[in-house]
Amino acid sequence: MNVAFIGLGNMGRPMARNLLAAGFALRAWNRTPGKAPEGAVEMGTPREAARFAQVVVTMLADDAAVEAVTLGESGLKSGLRKGGIHVGMSTISTQLSARLADAHRAAGQSFVAAPVFGRPDAAEKKLLWILPGGDDAAIAECTPLFAALGQGTFPIGTAPQASLAKLTGNFILASLIETFGEAFALAEKGSVDTPKLAETLATVLFANAPIPKGYATRIAATQFVPAGFSLPLGLKDVKLALQAGEELRVPMPLGSLVRDHLLAALAKGREGFDWGGMASVIREAAGLPPVRK
Repeated sequence: MNVAFIGLGNMGRPMARNLLAAGFALRAWNRTPGKAPEGAVEMGTPREAARFAQVVVTMLADDAAVEAVTLGESGLKSGLRKGGIHVGMSTISTQLSARLADAHRAAGQSFVAAPVFGRPDAAEKKLLWILPGGDDAAIAECTPLFAALGQGTFPIGTAPQASLAKLTGNFILASLIETFGEAFALAEKGSVDTPKLAETLATVLFANAPIPKGYATRIAATQFVPAGFSLPLGLKDVKLALQAGEELRVPMPLGSLVRDHLLAALAKGREGFDWGGMASVIREAAGLPPVRK
């Protein structure tokens, strides 16, 4: 299968390497040149990358980036052949997901929204969880690609529904960060050994849940750098979840609180923090330093 990969950042580059290791022929494009892994052919535009591909994968930061490389001048849609598939693995809004599905359908192509759960280390180890949504035949055609990237695939309805499912998952994670931030600030003010508490709770409450265990451990230790998933990206996803809630008339008061804490952390210049670093402002509200000494 000839694949084009667009977006070679912290997540995209290891994913592209795994596709090469699985034997896929890979053309790649990135906004900043020189990021293509060895074995990939670096192209000058998204359209050129898509020209000979059966499947084009995008892994980009936000709606604006995905829309630009797909529908913009020299975008991938204009290069992708009829019957080709665009697999969007970014976390995007439900509105853009629907718009991309319509645009590709009109061009005789398919759009599969396939957002992932997992940080860069999971991408490196092929441990991503993938939630594809879209045409069943297109999803089936992408099965070998998903197998090369992740440890499990869970189809979720249409493309917009898959995008919404990812937003709900990230909202749950953001809510856990809020909970852990408050709980460990309380424990630390009571002179409890918070790293030991996190280890205990990981065994008692999260024995078979590696993602909550990881966040609990990092937040208890105030290990906020390096960022596996940065504060600005976390704010973007929570805002998209709140936007979906507004459109569907679902009140999300906890989401509003989390958004404000993310904003407060960014207002203090913590763009380089992992989004778990939202807990730093919870600590400060409790009279603790943002990071443990």
